[in-house]
Amino acid sequence: MAEMLAPEAELHEAMRRLRADGVRRLGERVQDLATLWEALSHRPWDAAVRAGVADLANAAHQLAGAGGTFGLPALSAAAAPLELILRGLSESLAPDSERLPQAEQLVAALGAAWEAGSTLPVAAEPAIAMPQAETGEPVLLCTPAAGQAELHALLTSLGYTVRGIGHEAPPDGPLIAAVIDDALPDFLAVCRGLAGRCPLILLAEDTSFPARLAAARAGVEALVPKPLESNELADWLDQFAGVRAESHTSILIVDDDPLLAETYAMALRQAGMQATALSEPGRTLEAITATAPDLIVMDLQMPGIDGIELARVIRQTRRHLSLPVLFLSAERDATRQLLARRLGGDDFIPKPVDLSRLVTLVRLRAERARALRAVMETDSLTGLLNHARFKERLGLEIERSRRDGSALSLVLLDLDHFKQINDRHGHLMGDRVIRSLARSLQKRLRRTDVIGRYGGEEFAILLLGTGPEAAQKVIDQIRTRFSALAFDTEQSRFSVTFSAGIAGREEGAKAEAMISAADAALYAAKRAGRNCTRLA
Repeated sequence: MAEMLAPEAELHEAMRRLRADGVRRLGERVQDLATLWEALSHRPWDAAVRAGVADLANAAHQLAGAGGTFGLPALSAAAAPLELILRGLSESLAPDSERLPQAEQLVAALGAAWEAGSTLPVAAEPAIAMPQAETGEPVLLCTPAAGQAELHALLTSLGYTVRGIGHEAPPDGPLIAAVIDDALPDFLAVCRGLAGRCPLILLAEDTSFPARLAAARAGVEALVPKPLESNELADWLDQFAGVRAESHTSILIVDDDPLLAETYAMALRQAGMQATALSEPGRTLEAITATAPDLIVMDLQMPGIDGIELARVIRQTRRHLSLPVLFLSAERDATRQLLARRLGGDDFIPKPVDLSRLVTLVRLRAERARALRAVMETDSLTGLLNHARFKERLGLEIERSRRDGSALSLVLLDLDHFKQINDRHGHLMGDRVIRSLARSLQKRLRRTDVIGRYGGEEFAILLLGTGPEAAQKVIDQIRTRFSALAFDTEQSRFSVTFSAGIAGREEGAKAEAMISAADAALYAAKRAGRNCTRLA
């Protein structure tokens, strides 16, 4: 089953505790820095002392980034110049007569800023808007009785529950959308009555600008011209229902400060995103493979490897060329910012980080990246993964399954006698059947499962954590329900079946072997009379 988000109140309380703990740990870091500086400043100046001062500069860098984030902006203001002074001292072969007193004064100022800020109450965590959970609300159909049955059948075949009305009051409860036919008397009045209740889709004969303006003023959000193009109507319903955005946005946070990384992650989780915090930059590629993030939030200045170098490493893989990277940095040098953008960064978020602004920028960038990736990686008819992207995911999931020992099943399924459907009822009806099967798979499989359109009327599915026998039961349930769907034309009504072949990971150590095994099982199902499943 899909991962369940904690209730909003629980996340809010977790964030409050994390911030309170962060303030406490900042105090410990300030004290440790002052103690170490006191010890180092009285020792003979040698390579070991310079290395220790470099470590203190890194500690000051972390305090500069964390203070404001935890409600102590004066701490950040004191730590930023201290980092610069300490960085310069660490590179000096002899003690600097000017910098040593300056560092002494700034260490004292850092302690004073902490003392002043720690006596204030921790600021309340600002409310971060949670996305609305996906629900199974119906579509409201408002059309004259003469055309209601045909539209009702179309929406049902697309996988939606339908409620229909003429002039009577709409039913109570939430709705995905209302589909309103302009053949209905006073259809604009119906639109005005439903405006604000749910998104409105108008099926319209008149698509002129004045007609569109009148519809917009009545609250219509989408206009689908007649004769009705079912694909366009389905696309609007998918958008309003959120079918193509079922999974939560995935964000990878890379910051060498574990406390800050987890704080950023918690703020994003509170906003409904899936966030993974990583404080070991060397494991970034491994984390990208494991989490498939939509976006990376990365500290620009980290010891051992800076953000620019890490972004260049990420961009060495073609698959990651379009993966957005947001840098967290106190960097003010325009030349260095331009270099960071040229070498892989997409934007800067200044430190100390305002968490509400972080959430807003991450959400906007991630949504844009997901939309772009959907164009490149999904099939335009169904919204499922295309052939190339599915095969890539198959390889990744095989490797993951091998690492953790989990089960994995690959299903290849094919619509039976699909050429006859196109020949008898036309390609538009064929497209409708394909889209209906795609929606049946999306609605009846888990969000964690991977679905792709493998080619033509053939689909491919990865059932994660599921062995072949359990996968067969799941696919047989979907097959039975799909075969019961009725597709209506002006002359007839017909139903469609599919056949499926299933292979487990043990059928092949590599993707091609697993595909061959599932394909052989699919052909066995075809030879057995179709409308059945077979195991490899």
